[in-house]
Order: sequence, then C-alpha cells, then structure tokens
Amino acid sequence: MRLALRIRSVSLNYNSSNENYIMSDQAITGEHPQDEALKDAAPKQESAPKKHSNLFTRVLTVIVGLPILLAIIIFGGPWVWAALMLVASFLAALEYMRITNQDEAPATRAISAGLALIPAVAAYLFAGTKAPFVGDFSFMVIGAASALAIWGTFLFNCFRPREIPKASSVINGTLGCTLYVGVLFLFLALFKRDFTNGNAWLFTLMAMTWGSDTGAYFVGRKFGKHKLAPILSPKKSIEGAVGGFCTALIAAIAAKYIAFPDIALWQMLLLAAISNFLAQMGDLSESLLKRACGIKDSGNIIPGHGGILDRVDALIFSAPWVYCFAWFITHN
Repeated sequence: MRLALRIRSVSLNYNSSNENYIMSDQAITGEHPQDEALKDAAPKQESAPKKHSNLFTRVLTVIVGLPILLAIIIFGGPWVWAALMLVASFLAALEYMRITNQDEAPATRAISAGLALIPAVAAYLFAGTKAPFVGDFSFMVIGAASALAIWGTFLFNCFRPREIPKASSVINGTLGCTLYVGVLFLFLALFKRDFTNGNAWLFTLMAMTWGSDTGAYFVGRKFGKHKLAPILSPKKSIEGAVGGFCTALIAAIAAKYIAFPDIALWQMLLLAAISNFLAQMGDLSESLLKRACGIKDSGNIIPGHGGILDRVDALIFSAPWVYCFAWFITHN
C-alpha cells in the first residue's frame, strides 16, 4: 500500500502532458477517480429490447400439427399408431442421448437410442393378451430382448477406443433411456392396441395433460407470483400449477360426459388429480435432467415447443397411470 501511494505521489509531479504515465499509475494503484465522472456524464444506455414471446409460433404449430395427430388417432389403426410412437420414441431417445452425452458422435447416440428401444418393442409385440404374437414363449422373448439391449450396450462400448469415463456415461445414458423413453412411450402405444375405446382414453389423456399445460401457462402469466420450483423451472409458479390442475379436472369432467358416461364422476376426478400431479412432475423431471446437463431445450424439431421430450415430458409421465386406470375400469 505504501509503495502504491509513493508511486502515485511521484506521478502527480509530472505535468498533464504525461498522460501515459498517469494512466499506468492508475492501473498500478487500481484507483480511477475519473470513473464516477465518466459514469455520470455518459448517457444512460437503453435497456435491450425484451425477447418477444413465441406464443404465436406455439399456437401456429398446434393449429397445424394437432389436426394431423388427431387424424392419425381417429383413422389410423393400432399398427399405424404404434409406428408413429416408434418414430417418436426413437427421436426422443436421440434427444435423451444428446442431453446426457453431448460430446458423443451422432452415430453413437443413434446406436444407443436403438438399443434402448429393443425391450419396449418386444413388449409391444409379445406382452399382454392383445399382443400380436402372444404365446407361451412371450416372457422368454421379452427377457431375451432385455438381455440383448444390455449386452449390446456394454459390448458396443467395450470395443471402441475411448476414455473409460465416456464409456460409462454412454452406458448409463442408454440404460436410463431404456426406462425413461422406451417404457414410458410403450404405454402410449398400448392404448390403441389393448382397448376398444383406446382413442377415447388417448384423447382424455391428451386433454388433461396438454389442457393443463395451457391452463398453467395462461394463469401463470396472468397471476403467477410464487415460484413453484425456481431452481428447476424459474418461470413456473404455484398459481400456474393450480390453474393447470383445475384445467385437468375440467377436461376429465368433460370426458366423463362425452366418452365415459358409465364411469363415476369421483373416479374421473381421481384420474385427473393423480394424472395432473404426475404430468407436472414429469415436466419438472425433464427440467431437472436438462439443467443437470446444461441444456435449455431437448431439441428443436417442433417449432415453438422445442424437442419431442419438451412436448411429451408430462404426457409420458402420466400415461402409465391413465393406462392402468383404464385397464382396471375395463376389467371390472
């Protein structure tokens, strides 16, 4: 400190023309007495314009894409729906592998995604009374398919020159993708295969889930003040969550009177309550995964909505519960 003061006193003996020396003196001492004056004199910069809302893009995508999806559900048979779910689950698996293994080559992620879906495909083909190839050997085939996915995952990484930690990451990502993407998407595919009124159950699931998203979005924008999970999703609010919950209840009540008149109202409300809880947790769970890996969106395949996982994260979380509810109602 004394040295800095001594240097500064020497610099004051020089005349004002010795500008370079004075500047170096200020750099040494770290003091800039003219900074405050410059700040006061400088005109205040205008704040950057806020990024416009992508609501228009989101709505336009829904207007174009939703009729196509509804047409496939209504006019397409179980195999058409299963094929669509297979394509969607593969794209979602690619997104999952990209999130968890960003440094890996696209080919590596594609192979991992394919391996992750083997058990789900086998379950669709061989599990359940409505399976296309149901038989006494079904359990063995599903078990063998699961083993094949595990074997393939490890062998694929055993014989590739790479750093060991990277191999571990790919293995963990593939096995995690098997459950998160493969199993959860499987339930979506099973609705049209296993229920004669599978379309109605699919519409109910989508109405409760995506209706909740819409209700939460608008209620949260209008009234949201209390953060729901600020670390995971800063824009989500408790008010928005309540709005989404109420919208899901309304969708379930409408479904009861339109498609399921024989189901008690309290049962439909129970269906909606648990489904909405799972849907909102599914949304937060994907946010957790993306934040843990430093990713904002899972992809950009759906304009205004991000990737496949960004659009169906809530749907696939609630699908197993709605499927089990539908199975119980159908068999009792």
